[in-house]
Amino acid sequence: MNTAPVTPTSPPILSLRWKALVALSLLLLVVNLSLVLLANARAQAQFALHQSQVREQQVRQLYAILKAREHELSKLATLVPGFGVDVSGAGRAAQLAAALASNGVLLEIEWGVGAAYWVDVEGQVTLSWPEGVEPPPQELLADLAIDPERSLCKLVCRGRAGCSHYLATPLLWHGRYAGSLVLGRSLADVLLDFNALTGADIAVADSRDETSVSMLSHPESSRPLLRAAGPALFALAPDETLELSHGGREFVLYRVASLAPGVDAYVINEVTEQRASIHASTRDGLLLGLLGLLLSEALLLLIMKTPLRRLRALALALPLLAEHRYAALRERLSRPPRVWLQRDEISLMFETVWQLSERMERLQHARDQAEAQLIWLAEHDPLTQLANRRRFNESFAQVVDQACRFGHCGALLFLDLDEFKEVNDLSGHQVGDQLLQGVADRLRGQAERGDLLARLGGDEFALVLPESDPEQACHCAERLQQAIAQVCVESRGRLHRVSASIGIVLFPAQGESTEELLASADLAMYRAKRQGPGRCHLFSLEDAEREQLDARIRWRERIADALREERFELHVQPVVEVVSGEVCHVEGLLRMRDHDGSLIYPDRFIPIAEHNGQIQLIDHWVVEHALCLLVAHPGLRLAVNLSAHAMIDIGLLDLLERRLATLELDPGRLIFEVTETAAIECLSSATRLMHRIQALGCRFALDDFGTGYASYAYLRQLPVDEVKIDGAFVRELKSSREDRIFVAAITDMAHAMGKRVVAEFVEDAETLALLREIGVDRAQGYHFARPAPLRLDGE
Repeated sequence: MNTAPVTPTSPPILSLRWKALVALSLLLLVVNLSLVLLANARAQAQFALHQSQVREQQVRQLYAILKAREHELSKLATLVPGFGVDVSGAGRAAQLAAALASNGVLLEIEWGVGAAYWVDVEGQVTLSWPEGVEPPPQELLADLAIDPERSLCKLVCRGRAGCSHYLATPLLWHGRYAGSLVLGRSLADVLLDFNALTGADIAVADSRDETSVSMLSHPESSRPLLRAAGPALFALAPDETLELSHGGREFVLYRVASLAPGVDAYVINEVTEQRASIHASTRDGLLLGLLGLLLSEALLLLIMKTPLRRLRALALALPLLAEHRYAALRERLSRPPRVWLQRDEISLMFETVWQLSERMERLQHARDQAEAQLIWLAEHDPLTQLANRRRFNESFAQVVDQACRFGHCGALLFLDLDEFKEVNDLSGHQVGDQLLQGVADRLRGQAERGDLLARLGGDEFALVLPESDPEQACHCAERLQQAIAQVCVESRGRLHRVSASIGIVLFPAQGESTEELLASADLAMYRAKRQGPGRCHLFSLEDAEREQLDARIRWRERIADALREERFELHVQPVVEVVSGEVCHVEGLLRMRDHDGSLIYPDRFIPIAEHNGQIQLIDHWVVEHALCLLVAHPGLRLAVNLSAHAMIDIGLLDLLERRLATLELDPGRLIFEVTETAAIECLSSATRLMHRIQALGCRFALDDFGTGYASYAYLRQLPVDEVKIDGAFVRELKSSREDRIFVAAITDMAHAMGKRVVAEFVEDAETLALLREIGVDRAQGYHFARPAPLRLDGE
C-alpha cells in the first residue's frame, strides 16, 4: 500500500484510496457473505421442508403397499375352496396339504406366498406348508384363540430370518366356523415395491432388538450405511432424521416407528444431488460475490485514481503558499475544468486554492509594499526624504567602527538652522517645511557618494564624511553654508532665507562612540551659534572642559532653585519580609521635579552637588523632610540615604538632636542608609558619627554592600543593623551561580554578626524564592512595588 510521505519529515500516510478500498471491500464482503449465507439458509430450509414432505409421502406409500399386500392375501384366502378342498368334512388338513402340494408352486410364484397353515377350531396348527417352514407366530395364534372367527393380519420379524406378513382368514361351513387358513408372505416384495416406487432403500427390524436388522432392500449397499449410522439411528425419534456421508455420497435416514406391533422401519434416502446442488449454489454465490468484489475494487481504484492524484498534487503544492511561491503553486496546479461533467468537489477545491493563491499574492504584494514603506518610514524623514536619527545612528556607528578598524579619519558635521523658529512663528509651519525641504535638497546636492546625510529632527541635520581631514571638513562646511544661503521661500510678500550653524568633530581622534561624537558635535555647533549666524566651529577638548564648567554652573542654579522652590520629593518603596511578605518599612528615594514636571533622578544632580558643596543642604533637606513624614504618618518606618559628606557633617547631628527634642516620635522609626564606600572612606569619623546618632535611637543600614571593599573587618567596625546587598548581585541571581554563592556568603557572614540582610532589585517571584532559600531576611524591588511619592498631607 502507498506510504509515501508528503514531506521529508512527515510521518508515513495511508492513502485514501486504500482506506476506501478496505472499507468498500469489507462492506461488500459482509453483504456478499450475508447474501450467500441467507441463500444457503433458505436452500437448507427448503431442503428440510422437502425432506419432511418426502418422509410423509413415503410413510403413506409404505402403509399403502402394506395395505395392498394385506388385501391381496385376503383375496387369495377366498380362492382356497377352488383348490378342491372340502373344509366341511374330516381330513381337511390332508386335503389342504394335497392341494398345496399340487398348486403350491403357483401360490409361491404368482402370489409370493411362502407359507400356509391350517388352524382348526381348537386352535391347533394341523398343517404347515411347505415342510420345514417356521410355525406361525404365537401372537397370531393367541389372537385366533381369542377371536377365531375374525380375520387377523400380523407383520412379524424373526431376527435374521426375515420378516413376513401373515393373514388368518376364518372359513365357515353352513354358517359355522370350520377353521382358519393362515397364509404367510415375505416382506421382501414390499421392500422392493417401496424402493421401486420411492427410490429409497428401507430396512425392517424388530423393535425389541433393533440392532439386528431383519430385512433390507439392497443389502449390499444399505447394510454398510446402517453400520456407519450405528446406535444413533435406532435412537431416532419419529420426527428426527440422521444425515450421513458415506462413500462420497449424502444420505438422510429416518425411522418409521411401529410399522406394525413390534416392527420398526428405517428409510434411507440418498440426497447427494440435492446437497451437491446446495453446495454448488453456495459456491457459485461466493464466486459471484468475489467477482463482484474484485470488479467493484477495480472500478473504485479506477474512479479514485485521478482525483487522488489531483489531491496529492494539491497537498504537495500547498506548502508553496507558506513560502509565498504563488506562481509556482499555480504552475503545479492545472486550471479547473469548465465542462460540468468534468467538475466535482476537487475542482471546487482547486478553484478555491487557485483564487486563494491569487488573493494571497495580491495581499503579499501589498504587504511587501507596506512593509517596505514602513521600513522606509522607520529609517527616513518623510518631509525631506533624508535618513532619520535611527537610521543615522546605525549607519554612523558602522562608519566610526570602520574608521577605528582601518585607521583613517572622518568628520561629522552637525547643522542647526539659525532663526528657524522665527520663520515658523511668523509664517507658519508650512513655510518652515518648505524651507526644510529646500535645505535638504541643497544638502543632498552637496553630499558626495558614500557620505551619510540625515535629518536628526526639527531643524537639525548631520553630514558624515567617512574619509576627511580637518581642512576638508571645514571646506565642506563652507560649501554647505553657501548652498543653504541660496534657499529662499516667499510667503505673503516676504522672502525667507536661512543660514546654518555647523559644528564639526573628527573621529576617531575626538571620540569613538556615536553618543560622544554627537554630543561633541552638538557642543561645537553651539560654539558656532554663539559666534553668530552662518558660522562653523571645529570641536576641541577645551570646548568640552568649558562646557562641563557651564553645565556645573547651570546645575548649581537648578539645584538652588529646586531647594528654594521646594521641588525636591521623597518617593517611597516598601521593604518586605521575605518569609511572611509583610512590609517592615519603606525607603525614601530622592527625586527632583523639573520646571516642566518631569522627574530628575539623583545620578544627574548628586555628583554635581557633591562637587560644588550643595550636598549638605540636600542631606539636611532629606533629614528634615523624613522627620516631617514620620510625624504625618505615625505608623511609618522610613529609611533615607545619606551622602558620603554627611559622615563628616557635625551639623547633621545637631539638626537631628534639635529636631528630635522638639518632635514627639520614636527615633527607632528612622533608618539612615550609608553606602559601603562612603562609610569606609572616612571610617573613623563615620563610625563616631554613627554611634552618636545611634545613641539618639536611630538605626543604620549599610547600602550597596558588595560593590566596594566588602571587608569582614569593616563590617564588624561599622554600627549597622542591616546589610543591603547591591542589586547587581540580585538581578541575575536566577542565571548566575557565582551571584548565588556570593549572596549566600554575605548572608551567612551578616547573620553570624547578628545583622539582617536585605536584597535590592527583586523583580520576580523566582528571584524571591531563591532569596528565601538562601536565607535573606528582607527584599525590595519592582516585584513588590515601584517608588511612589508620599506627601505630608497623608497621601
